[in-house]
Amino acid sequence: MPNKTIAELAEKPVDELAVPQQASVKTQSKRTFNIFGSHAFIALLLVVAANFLLVAFNPFTNVDPDSLPALKSWIFWTKQDYEHMQPKADVVMLGSSLLMNSVWMQEAEYLQKDVDIVVNRRSKYFESQVQRYIPTYKGAAFNFGLPGSMLSDDYMIERTMFDGDHKPRFAILCLGPRDLMDTSFSCAGATTHFKYLEKFTDTRDLLDIAYTSAWPKINFVLREAIYCLGKKHHAQIASGEAFKPVSEAIFKPVTGPSPFNIKTDFDKQFAFYKTEVEKGVFIAKPNAQTDSFFDNGKDWKKRFKDSNDEMFANQMIWFEKLMKELKAKNIAAVLVNMPVSELGAKYIPPAVYKRHIDALKMMASKYDCLYVDTMQQNDVAFDMKDFSDYGHMDASGGRKVVDIVARAMANDPRCKSLLAGGTR
Repeated sequence: MPNKTIAELAEKPVDELAVPQQASVKTQSKRTFNIFGSHAFIALLLVVAANFLLVAFNPFTNVDPDSLPALKSWIFWTKQDYEHMQPKADVVMLGSSLLMNSVWMQEAEYLQKDVDIVVNRRSKYFESQVQRYIPTYKGAAFNFGLPGSMLSDDYMIERTMFDGDHKPRFAILCLGPRDLMDTSFSCAGATTHFKYLEKFTDTRDLLDIAYTSAWPKINFVLREAIYCLGKKHHAQIASGEAFKPVSEAIFKPVTGPSPFNIKTDFDKQFAFYKTEVEKGVFIAKPNAQTDSFFDNGKDWKKRFKDSNDEMFANQMIWFEKLMKELKAKNIAAVLVNMPVSELGAKYIPPAVYKRHIDALKMMASKYDCLYVDTMQQNDVAFDMKDFSDYGHMDASGGRKVVDIVARAMANDPRCKSLLAGGTR
């Protein structure tokens, strides 16, 4: 067909010239329809549907959290020690490293032997001091002090561990000003302690107070909404356990022990996770009290650079929740204001320290429990020789704290009655 001239095209009606354009629109619509009918789109729909069903039915909800891979952290080892301790602890002390270090070092002094704080949390010195005043006391004490712990972490310990045979009679909260307002602290859900313990409880009711900034909250919601993101290890464990009997029946008769398979199941569980702390790293030795002093003034000043009102208000919510649950579980609370060194006190704004004391007194009054201020003792005074830095105490400081608390509990009629009741 000869080429049409411009004149011939000009003679054609306008609607005839528009036909190719209409065909193009139909083709584009057909292509769009093909996208929604493609294999990729169908696969996406199936994935979304499968995720919805998994979230709705949660088939791996019964997987033992202790079987899941985890970072071997301070709270991991402490939980292991607490749950396997014999006899079971009837007195637990909760707090940060301000508590952990001093009571641990004093334990080595009292026992006159090395003490590994990673795996030996029992405080026999505390027990001996209670028995000094109440000879019928036959219980056991446990040191839950953890590096960087906040009141929100103390709450998570109570929520996940203080039940059944592991429910103590007393929870002694040993708190310093930083335990409620540390300016270097981001949010409750960000700590290693919280992240580990949330495996043992449903924390959806804690979302608004655990994650006070946007991204951690979004991350939590994504883990809850995308099933395989939050439950991938649960699925692996459940699938592996289900396949194990089948694989053993097939391969065990024809294969012998493998020289590559010499690790215990406990070691294998953490093979692909880094370690925060290991046994044998932190050893307290007897008769090691020294006059050496570590100057951590820069860090201490940073922690108290302002009043951090928002964090304090948040931690007070956790404080309230903790006290309510202790009361509901019939666990007697004791609130202790921890010592502050002369140098450390210079960096704590007076209003912040007063707010801290007022908070402890208010909670003690509200929940009708014993309050002990270690800084207001007529016969016991702390000096710089009791401290290894601006905040942490040495063995001598730990001895004084334990002595003060044990004596105060023995002199309180309600505490004395519980302590004199024998074993749990």
